[in-house]
Amino acid sequence: MSKVVHLSDDAHARAKDFCKENKLRMSDWVASLIDEAISRRKVDTVAREVVPRKKPLMRAPEPQAAPEEGVPAYAAPPFWASRSAQ
Repeated sequence: MSKVVHLSDDAHARAKDFCKENKLRMSDWVASLIDEAISRRKVDTVAREVVPRKKPLMRAPEPQAAPEEGVPAYAAPPFWASRSAQ
């Protein structure tokens, strides 16, 4: 199973170039860096600005068609059919 790590564009480009030059797979290289840091039990990284996880998506509004009186919504005609009939 793979997981996603969010990097800045600059950090990703630098890591990609490093891996290409050294004939490494980025996932294997990052995993070895994590293992090495955990085995040392010392954190010597510099805090960087937070990278947003992903672009927030706006949910489309639900259509608000008024159902015909006395007819349940599932039995009413679609909104475009009821408009053209008027």
